[in-house]
Amino acid sequence: MSERENPSGSDNQDEDKSERKTSSSQPIPTGSRGPSYFASEPLQFRVRGSTITGASPPKFVSFEDIMKAAHGMQNMALAHEIAVDQDFKLEPFEPPDNSYQKIVKETMHRAYFDILREQLNSDPPEYKQALVLLEDVKQGLFSILLPRHTRIKQMIEEVLDTDFIKQQAENNSLDFQKYAKFVLDLMAKLAAPARDEMIHNITTMTDTVEIFRAILEALEVLKLDLANTLIALLRPHVQKDSVAYEKAKFDEMLTISEDGLQHTREWLWRHVDTSELTLPVSDPNVIRNVTAQTLAKAYLELLEWDDSNQYPETAVLDRGRFTELGAQVYRLVAVGALLLVSPTAAADPIPHRDNLRDRITIIIDNISNDRELEAVLPAVADEVVHLTEQLLARVGQPPLAADTAHLVRTQIAALADPDNRVRQLVRTRVLEFLKMVLVCGGGARAVPAGLSGVTSQLTAAAGALLRCVMHNKAVFTHHYMDLVAERLAKSS
Repeated sequence: MSERENPSGSDNQDEDKSERKTSSSQPIPTGSRGPSYFASEPLQFRVRGSTITGASPPKFVSFEDIMKAAHGMQNMALAHEIAVDQDFKLEPFEPPDNSYQKIVKETMHRAYFDILREQLNSDPPEYKQALVLLEDVKQGLFSILLPRHTRIKQMIEEVLDTDFIKQQAENNSLDFQKYAKFVLDLMAKLAAPARDEMIHNITTMTDTVEIFRAILEALEVLKLDLANTLIALLRPHVQKDSVAYEKAKFDEMLTISEDGLQHTREWLWRHVDTSELTLPVSDPNVIRNVTAQTLAKAYLELLEWDDSNQYPETAVLDRGRFTELGAQVYRLVAVGALLLVSPTAAADPIPHRDNLRDRITIIIDNISNDRELEAVLPAVADEVVHLTEQLLARVGQPPLAADTAHLVRTQIAALADPDNRVRQLVRTRVLEFLKMVLVCGGGARAVPAGLSGVTSQLTAAAGALLRCVMHNKAVFTHHYMDLVAERLAKSS
């Protein structure tokens, strides 16, 4: 494609020459560039599905931050998030409503298109802002290309050639529709099939300004798609490099710290069990087995962490994640206990149980402590009684007796007590299941008795916990074994 080829590729060079010979209606200013669509701020993204908190990186990051973390490991915490969190995603950064940043952004974008429309509607038309627009579109297209797309980049440079477009504008022959068609055709080829409808909708527009407004907005969406695709592709490499990098950086920190493992030592030593050992212990295999058992119990403590203790240094990057997983397990225990105390009928039990579980899950969503649980239990009791009576009516059985309904409500209210026997039973079985997963790793595991109704939630929690623990162990196991060996030596 030559630099004089038109964007749609359907017209010949003679037509291009005639366009350049047309008399200029108004000279195009060559001074400073007009306001840019991207001038107010670089494109930023919000981290979704991540538990970035405290010592971790901010929740709003640029695409460049992600790529640096992925390739160079300059930001250990961000690289750690990509490596550990399978759901690590980016979303468009949107400033809070009525915030100064949002007002500025909306004002800049509105002014951008207002200037464009005003200049295009003037007599004769003015194209200063149009040139800015096409340059922004060009840069937007570049942002959704991969490094290997050298031929496509060359084609964009040729078609959206700044000097040639300026000549067309000076000759009053700038055809926006041709450039829009070229851009949309290229976006359709580069975008994922899920974006076909979005791009097709733009092709149905007729207003030039609105077409290019939609193009620029779509380019931001495609850049986000590319970022998330690259993160998924890079994750295995980040996981591999992140372990070595975190090891090196942590060991470097230990050389300048008086005792960089003080809180980790206290955490592990609380869980070392020497009751069945013949002390002193020096066998590496015994130390390895004791370490595995100790770590399983220690990681479970992180799910129910007592803030009066100092958090272990080796888990600080994942503190938010362990806290979130702890809340997830807390709700899992609550749902499991509620299902056990809820009445069931012999007819159609599984659909009823699953429907009941889903409704309970909605009600207790986002709770994480006993006070919050106690506050929602009356609503849960109402829902349990209501769904049970619906089931009984459907199978032709009489409704719940008043004393039975009262008993159900009483049993549900009693679950607010952390020492409730049913709740403690479910908690014990859930934690034992998670401990077995941590000790034994992958493979099939039997769901504990009474917890079949929360199988999917239990396996999801176990999978998320195991991913986080495996990464942590890959980085710090050598320190953990040393600390356990130290404890066993002191027990002799």
